[in-house]
Amino acid sequence: MIDLKPAAASLERYYQAGYWQDRSLGQLIADSVARYSEKIVVQDASGHSLTYGELEDKASRLAAFLAARGVGIGDAVTMHLPNWWQTAVVSYATFKLGAVINPLPPTYGWKDLAFIMNKSGARAVIVPGKFRSADYTEHLAQIKNELTIAPTIVVIGRGKLALGTSFDEALSGPLLEKDNYAAADAPGLLLFTSGSESRPKGVVHTHNTAIFGERALSATLQLSSDDVCFMASPVTHTSGFMHGILMTLMLGSSVSLLDVFKGDAAVEQMATSRASWTMGATPFLSDVVDSMERSGKRLPDLRYFLCGGAPIPEVVVRRAQQVGIRVLSIYGSTESPPHTVTWPGDPIAAAWQADGRSLPGIEVCAVDEDGRALPPGRQGEQWSRGPHAFIGYLGEPELTATALDAQGWYHSGDLATVGADGSVRIVGRIKDMIIRGGQNISAREVEDILLEHPACHMVSVIGLPDERLGELCCAVVVCHPGLSLAFDEMKQFLIERGVARFKLPEYLVLRDALPATPSGKIQKFKLREELKTLKGDPSHV
Repeated sequence: MIDLKPAAASLERYYQAGYWQDRSLGQLIADSVARYSEKIVVQDASGHSLTYGELEDKASRLAAFLAARGVGIGDAVTMHLPNWWQTAVVSYATFKLGAVINPLPPTYGWKDLAFIMNKSGARAVIVPGKFRSADYTEHLAQIKNELTIAPTIVVIGRGKLALGTSFDEALSGPLLEKDNYAAADAPGLLLFTSGSESRPKGVVHTHNTAIFGERALSATLQLSSDDVCFMASPVTHTSGFMHGILMTLMLGSSVSLLDVFKGDAAVEQMATSRASWTMGATPFLSDVVDSMERSGKRLPDLRYFLCGGAPIPEVVVRRAQQVGIRVLSIYGSTESPPHTVTWPGDPIAAAWQADGRSLPGIEVCAVDEDGRALPPGRQGEQWSRGPHAFIGYLGEPELTATALDAQGWYHSGDLATVGADGSVRIVGRIKDMIIRGGQNISAREVEDILLEHPACHMVSVIGLPDERLGELCCAVVVCHPGLSLAFDEMKQFLIERGVARFKLPEYLVLRDALPATPSGKIQKFKLREELKTLKGDPSHV
């Protein structure tokens, strides 16, 4: 059972301000069901769709099935699924029981699955039989003896092994006799990070923290029940789940889900569903723009493309504008989901000049090494505080105390400048800053400029250890199909754009792809580990 509680100071501060209230996510979703029972709530690439009325029926039957097997208040339900319509059913059913939803992207392997289910004490797990090349029945069979709790297993579709109960069978029984919603300040979400740490950390959100964040974001973007969200970012990852599933269900709007991302498929599905907004990392945006430029197709209903998780180069934003897409930058983390966004009234250039402005009710600042707030424009660690922030890491009180201080500030570990208007500009990670011969190099600065090169599709600049200078700079580049980049050509390109010579990469590595999280964020720690012994010819390909 997951029973973390918000700090007393946060309870007092946010109830007094009116930011928190006494209703849970399940109750807010029930309100949407009552208002929009005939409206489509979710559809996916298979062509299957559900109305809010059908969502209520299926979620109630799944909740009854899980309740009969002992799932209740505070229990974790692991949802290890692709972007399928069933994710909305599992989420609502979990909230009906007062249980804690634990979304887990299907890209996680069986070792991660075992670790997370044991960490959370998951009482139930819902998986696909197969997705892409993975068979999840084999994954569950492989970890069976490692699990400290034998969970109820529900399988969507067929895998190689006959395990648990099929999703259709789980929904064939009676309706839940009575909803048992959790308190608004009880844990509702358990989301595991996928950052630079070797083992994921379980981030706990209450119903209130999740509700406030989604209300602040939707109000700033002026989203309503009339909107249609297109979500190709994994809905079992923080961004996709919170903004694709939770926001949709809270607003009474609709979501169109794509499980296997390709630029052409995304454009086609956004056009068919008449999507009014979407969200994805920079590679997603770039691929959509590429597709629209090739095909000549346009998306007249699409008001916003929210882009986060990686830098947004000016050249991509301008190309998007040419095909009719308004790009808004967004910034946050699993612990502090999102706390800044480009506001609709901001100029187009704000998308590449900053990582958004703070949302109403959320405080942001940059601090020095002693935790003292810096004046506008000065670079320091980015902190945030607000009624949207997580309440702690599951079973990790020391890590919690390091990341979330007694005053409620979340220490992001990101280097940033914060403007007088609450705008944030991320310049890199504190531990990712490249220090070459005592001089600091912002990886993002070099990345942004290299991405303007016509050959460069994706770029990650990392620091590699060096005995003499401490670190050397390495550019890892994915080129557009049919194009390439030479080491001397890269150097000359940067020099011509005024890049200081000490910032020039000593190495160039060309790759077909970069390691990334399900949401598209490049995993630099994997590149560092792989390339840490790189020596010799700087034009290493």
